[in-house]
Amino acid sequence: MTYYEEYTNGHLILPKALTLYFAKLFPSADDFLVWLYFYDNRDIAPSEIATRIDKTLTQVNHSITALQNFGSLKVTLIDLAGDVETIFDVSPVFRHLDELTSTTPPISENQSTKKIQNSDEEAQKNGQLQDLVTTFEAEMGVISPMQMDELRALLFEDQYELALIKKALREAVLNRKVSLKYIKAILRNWKNEGLMNVQAVENKQNIFDLSKMQKPTQDFYIPMDGPWNN
Repeated sequence: MTYYEEYTNGHLILPKALTLYFAKLFPSADDFLVWLYFYDNRDIAPSEIATRIDKTLTQVNHSITALQNFGSLKVTLIDLAGDVETIFDVSPVFRHLDELTSTTPPISENQSTKKIQNSDEEAQKNGQLQDLVTTFEAEMGVISPMQMDELRALLFEDQYELALIKKALREAVLNRKVSLKYIKAILRNWKNEGLMNVQAVENKQNIFDLSKMQKPTQDFYIPMDGPWNN
């Protein structure tokens, strides 16, 4: 049986191969520790893991994101009659371990170059997402896995610029309506107006501010004769 099949059958003891290929399976030792808790109990709450390993919930959520991006953990959100349940699946590690321990043909130069390019692009995306999460957490507190998915969608599915999303966050802060729903509404309005970068938004705002400063002049008539001539 493969490692994945052993795991799905419920009788897999962590194999030695896991340590042999550790660097290819996990982003870091701290992230592996978080993964290990989900391996032991996929229903455990991130807050409970944070308590057990003496970390903050933010640090644990960052590890969850790193594991997702690395392909070591799959997070699924299920809506059950209005209640959202989060499922943490550690099985991708064992699929990857099967690939690493199987006999594979040598990688061609073109395949190797493409793999490096994909790795660089993935690292860039991870950096952008982490930058955005850090910025949002400074205003909103700890970001949940669901909110993380929403931010990821804004960046990579809706393809809003990172700087533009941050601009929408600042607008929400100024209006004292700091919520993802409100921020997404701001971005949609800008998109409908064709404003897809920060410069375009600021130009539109400058024009609006200038129009408020300019007041129309009114002609007035001063009669030649009046009491002031006496």
